[in-house]
Amino acid sequence: MPFFKLFAQRPLVLPLALAATVAMVAISEVAHWQSIQTLQAMASGTAWSSQPSLQEQRESLLHTLMLGRIGVAVLSVICLLALVVVLRQGLALQQRQLAQQLGAQVADHRVRQLANQKAQRQLEAEVAQRTLQLTELTQHLQTARDDERGRLARELHDELGALLTSAKLDAARIRLRLAGTAPEALERLAHLTQSLDQVIAFKRRITEDLSPSSLVHLGLVATLEILAGDFAKTSGTPVHCSLQEVPLTPAAELTVYRLVQEAMTNISKYAQASQVWLSLARVGEQVQLQVRDDGVGFDPGVPARSAHGLLGMRYRVQAEQGGMVLSTAPGGGTQIDVVLPAAWPLHQAAA
Repeated sequence: MPFFKLFAQRPLVLPLALAATVAMVAISEVAHWQSIQTLQAMASGTAWSSQPSLQEQRESLLHTLMLGRIGVAVLSVICLLALVVVLRQGLALQQRQLAQQLGAQVADHRVRQLANQKAQRQLEAEVAQRTLQLTELTQHLQTARDDERGRLARELHDELGALLTSAKLDAARIRLRLAGTAPEALERLAHLTQSLDQVIAFKRRITEDLSPSSLVHLGLVATLEILAGDFAKTSGTPVHCSLQEVPLTPAAELTVYRLVQEAMTNISKYAQASQVWLSLARVGEQVQLQVRDDGVGFDPGVPARSAHGLLGMRYRVQAEQGGMVLSTAPGGGTQIDVVLPAAWPLHQAAA
């Protein structure tokens, strides 16, 4: 099969081979017959070297043999040259075929690479779009949650506060009318008044957790001091505060308050800390917040089963064009650093 394939790819090989074969056969036959004739003529003579005719026949025989040798050598050289030409053509054709195959492979690889890059870009664009949509949805849900908290806090403050205040006033009037007449009823009324006071305090605490009115009336620093004091009182863990007045928008102030509130909750649940540090200051055109504890910490590389609080913090900060960095290690405590843009530039604050 390779033999026929060679002749199919090289049509000049067969004519050249046939021509060389015919030429070699013809030269060989001519030399053969001339040699036979010379030998026959020599056989009919008597003295080989004494007659001129025999000497001529000898020279003719030598000439014929030399002619045959020269013809065979020339044809051998021609065949070698033809073989070299054929081999060079075959090698050139093979190289062209390899180059074409390599070019086709390179082109195919390039096409696949471009297709993969295009698909990757489309996937990255889709992921970025979905991430942006999820971020916007999270921010919208967070805003809606804050609005709902504010509405519920107002209703608790207005409606439930009015009802509790009215009940307390009624209890005070009844107590005045029963003064000195029914000691047991007065004791019951005193217990009722005490219970109403506890309910009012509980309502006030819930209202402040839902929507801290102290942010509006007292400011961020005073609100954080109150939050730190309540945490220290309930958990028994001292909080070292270093708080400065900083220029932030109302939304950013609420973000700072919620972040510190969530951090305090996590510390009380998981940190097992003996001390907590809280700092707030302005550095250049930014406001920096830091919450740090000396608790047990955790491994940030291990996925936590309930990390929604930290994720909510991060989304809140990103919604205010800020950044948040969490630093922790097992046994090394936890530190949360937050950077938010100031509400107005530094030169305006100085003016």
